[in-house]
Amino acid sequence: MKLKYLSILLLSIFTFACSTSKPKDEKTIQFTDSRGNELKLDALPQRIISCSPAITEVMFALNEEHKLVGRTNFCNFPKEALEIREIGGLMDPSLELMLQLKPDLVMASTHFKREAAHRIEDLGMPFAWLMSQESVEGAGDLIINIGTLIGAKAKADSLWNLMQNSMKATKLKVPQNAIKPSVYYAVGFGKGGDYTAGGDTFISELITMAGGHNIAADIEGWAYNLEALVQKDPDIILIQHSMKDAFCQHEHYNQLRAVKNNKVFAVDHHLVQLNGPRIHMALKTFAEIFYPEVDFTNN
Repeated sequence: MKLKYLSILLLSIFTFACSTSKPKDEKTIQFTDSRGNELKLDALPQRIISCSPAITEVMFALNEEHKLVGRTNFCNFPKEALEIREIGGLMDPSLELMLQLKPDLVMASTHFKREAAHRIEDLGMPFAWLMSQESVEGAGDLIINIGTLIGAKAKADSLWNLMQNSMKATKLKVPQNAIKPSVYYAVGFGKGGDYTAGGDTFISELITMAGGHNIAADIEGWAYNLEALVQKDPDIILIQHSMKDAFCQHEHYNQLRAVKNNKVFAVDHHLVQLNGPRIHMALKTFAEIFYPEVDFTNN
């Protein structure tokens, strides 16, 4: 009789274990990256190297930063990211350091070199290339893809929904009948050439969403020219803090209407030029500059 009860008990324990444990394939992640390469992970990655500031920011925004064991020297936000081991630059990370960190996933984005990606894969490190597309929706794609890769899809969906709601709230407050200010976003200027956000960039899209008119919306990419800037003479110029004074004092730019009218605004280029989890804040920053009479504080 005791043997019979023991057999029943063991069978019950076995049945419970089988019903509560997850099948191995539920932990397997199959993913196609931006190159079209197939990546298969047999378990959720726990040691991750980020080769992109946007990816690092996403990891922190998802509260998954504890999985980061390496980051580039451009990954400087939030400040806590500086405590993570540095593995080199965006385009020239140290493969030796990366190997020492024993990652089970390396993620990279825009500006990463294909040769570096191939070498990482040749060394046996799982690699995913996640290009952040030049559109606002591209930020959402990046967040969702990272969430999928690290097993935090629900968190990623929630974050992207919050960002979209914030952007919708900002757009609703933008005056619909107001005259749109003409805007120029200065990325670079002077002897090295003039660079701005063309019409195919997410920055141009943000300018439009914030109720402005990007004077460079008719070009693609980032290269611009002084003659067009002078001819279009925008109402507002946006530029990073460290470049503002030199721009306003330069003989080629100090006669522009925006300079004369004190309408050159310094913005945080880390916030504005990174297509990641803070683009809703960039949108709000633009809207506040374009329409200072409107209160956007609750967005």
